Amino acid sequence: MDLTSGNRRQFLESSAALLGGGWATMNLPVLAALAAWARTAAAEQAPFTTLTPTQARALEAFAAQIVPSDGSGPGAREAGAIWFIDRALGSYFPEMKEQVVSGIGDLDTRARRRVRSVAGFADLASSDQVRVMRQIEDTPFFFTARMLTVMGVFSDPRHGGNREHAGEQILGIEHKPSYQPPFGWYDAEAARGRS
Repeated sequence: MDLTSGNRRQFLESSAALLGGGWATMNLPVLAALAAWARTAAAEQAPFTTLTPTQARALEAFAAQIVPSDGSGPGAREAGAIWFIDRALGSYFPEMKEQVVSGIGDLDTRARRRVRSVAGFADLASSDQVRVMRQIEDTPFFFTARMLTVMGVFSDPRHGGNREHAGEQILGIEHKPSYQPPFGWYDAEAARGRS
């Protein structure tokens, strides 16, 4: 994993495999409900319902490294992914909460070992955050937190998902209420053959 490369296309390709089309399709109503709540909570900067403010701050820093903001667009922080994650852990995926909370504690412990003067992971410089994340990138916590981050960033905005269409900006596409064929090269070729 190259957290510092900024290559969004590679990130998105690997994340697509992570989410799994079948699972996401079966859980669209759950994801839509989470996204709707998260959008409102993020816009209002609502208090967290599952995570403590300190835990949310650490996990938001983690999410911002997974989907960073840069010159090409917004990231997890701007999309309000932490509110999506907070709600998901409290209502739809409570079985993940213990693992995530424990993982956040581990992030903070590793951060304090790395730089004794910091209170936790969120206080580290970005380069140090990446170093800590590299230490845990093969753990179940990393997988779960990354999956929840991606879900929070790319939720369907018409259901109240990512703030101000941040996910579409990251992907470099324009949000449309519906899409018309041709959808890709193969559709364009087929349409030409029918004309």
